[in-house]
Amino acid sequence: MPKRSAGSGHRAHDVYLISVIGVRGTPYACPDVSAVDNHIAWLYRRIDGAESASSIQDLWADIDLLLERRMFLQLDLQITDAA
Repeated sequence: MPKRSAGSGHRAHDVYLISVIGVRGTPYACPDVSAVDNHIAWLYRRIDGAESASSIQDLWADIDLLLERRMFLQLDLQITDAA
């Protein structure tokens, strides 16, 4: 699920402006809060099936990165709504 290419409406470099890159180089397209939430939910499911401690640690690190992106998107929405 997390590996997505640029859609027909986006140029390739635009995807990097809205992506979070995980600790192992996994790109997560995060144009909005719901996309971030979907990635986080997917990672939680992966944690349940992970077998090694290092994999679990990397998945949690990716969730932390996505939560930072989510906070940024929410702040951006608040600023836009206030204007």
